[in-house]
Amino acid sequence: MVTQSKNIIRYFNSILLLILLSGLTPLAAAETEFGGHVKFFYTYSDFPDKSVFYEQADPYRESLGNLRLKAEANTGNWDGQLHYVLNGLYSTDLNNCYLRGGISGRGCRELASDQTQLLDLSSIISVSDDYVLYQRIDRLLVAYATEKLVTRVGRQAISWGNGVVYNPLDLFNPFPPDAIDTEYKPGEDMLYLQGLFSNGSDLQALYIPRRDPVSGDVTSAQSALAGKYHWLSAGHEVDFLAAINYGDAVLGTAYTGEWNDNVVSASLSVTQTDSGNVWSAQTSYNYSAMLYQKNLSGFVEFFYNGFGLKGDQHSFQDVVDQDDLFSRLLRGELYTIGRFYVATGAVLEATPLLNLNPILFVNLSDGSALLQFIGTYSLSQNFDLLAGFNLPMGKDGTEYGGLETESEQGKVVAPADTLFARLAWYF
Repeated sequence: MVTQSKNIIRYFNSILLLILLSGLTPLAAAETEFGGHVKFFYTYSDFPDKSVFYEQADPYRESLGNLRLKAEANTGNWDGQLHYVLNGLYSTDLNNCYLRGGISGRGCRELASDQTQLLDLSSIISVSDDYVLYQRIDRLLVAYATEKLVTRVGRQAISWGNGVVYNPLDLFNPFPPDAIDTEYKPGEDMLYLQGLFSNGSDLQALYIPRRDPVSGDVTSAQSALAGKYHWLSAGHEVDFLAAINYGDAVLGTAYTGEWNDNVVSASLSVTQTDSGNVWSAQTSYNYSAMLYQKNLSGFVEFFYNGFGLKGDQHSFQDVVDQDDLFSRLLRGELYTIGRFYVATGAVLEATPLLNLNPILFVNLSDGSALLQFIGTYSLSQNFDLLAGFNLPMGKDGTEYGGLETESEQGKVVAPADTLFARLAWYF
């Protein structure tokens, strides 16, 4: 049975590569558009005295340069995309980048390894004690589209879910709730199909082959197979999802509709794991208004994380011991450790060139919170500046106050007070 399963996986992967290569032929004579961006991120993080990260390289400083070059071709029913990404990360505490960066910075999140991808299209160009230069092909796909069918093969990104910051149905590389740049998800090698109906509804399906990080073989236990039906009616949208992801079966549904001239949404998922069925849910209310003749939009969102820890006092070891939770944190499928959350935020157009965006995330289970403030200013048509801060709040033993450790000095794993800035130029 195992041998038969491996043969089926090899068969699917061979077909995926064959379709990708065959699609390159009609694109050879297509019209091609070029573009991209250059971004520079700077992060300054001040850890509390009780933090395990306080003693060395505090405050933590991180500088990230990001170059994305895009080539997109189109001819008739065929489309193609190629995105090349070059990242340069500098930090005097580079050895702890994954630990500190996962809590306060963003640099190491950008160094997405292709270890589990079908194709290894990434490499480290240069590395030292305080910098790393890394390159990756982040998009490489061929698409064929008609009025009724869309087929995409290759490295691409998919977003399922209708939440603002929490998305139980977004199983594939979801953004962290406090992400400050959500322009591009990391691409994954996949086969994507979409059937289009005349009333605006559609049926989507995908297959993501992934390699075991130890053996290097593509296995069903690591891969994903999923489908989603999107039903569209006047003022209402309903999704039905079924998936097998990392060996777990997932069923979900979502609703988006209009209420009081504003938008409401909700989603519900159940995941079948070895330890039983786990439920997660989200609901949000999105509004728009005028404030002193300024455009204002905002949201309030509630989230239940069935994988989260119960209670209001936790240690880092509690997270590690909860295998279903910890494994999802490690692979970037989940970013919260508690059960009940509320988030609220707004975007105020202070001037035509300046947007102000405060967001408050609250872990209702332990009473801790994270306040994020982002300001975005358009310096020119293709050049903008983003800046802001993250301010965590909470007592010891909480998510944003700091998870307890076995340290005799009472050290905690705590997020930092963080300042960040980003310059972005598009061409």
